Amino acid sequence: MTKEAVETWVGRSDEVAVPMLGGEFWADGKEISGVFESVREQKIGGFAYKLTLDAAVLVDGDSAEVVELPSLTGVKNAIQSLREKGYSFRRGDLWRVACVGVKKAKKEGFSDSPAFEIGVIRK
Repeated sequence: MTKEAVETWVGRSDEVAVPMLGGEFWADGKEISGVFESVREQKIGGFAYKLTLDAAVLVDGDSAEVVELPSLTGVKNAIQSLREKGYSFRRGDLWRVACVGVKKAKKEGFSDSPAFEIGVIRK
């Protein structure tokens, strides 16, 4: 008599919902580095990129080592630039994300727009 293998999975929201490094986090010259973990589609706005950081950062007053980089315009542009150079996401890639300037909003009520440089090393 053969036994069938049983597989089970458990998913937790806290494995996906991690602090976001939104526009207010960034300033010219500020940078983070860490290991790329995953990408997920956000309900609004595009994709978010999950990183386990080399050094914790403060997000809304709390220390965080695992964060997401949301689909800010500058992030989307830097990712597009990487893809045009042949990059495809792979878990374990080493990312360095640097804010290389902040463009001030021209209209009242609109947010400033950080620009980014994303460097990737794959071992």
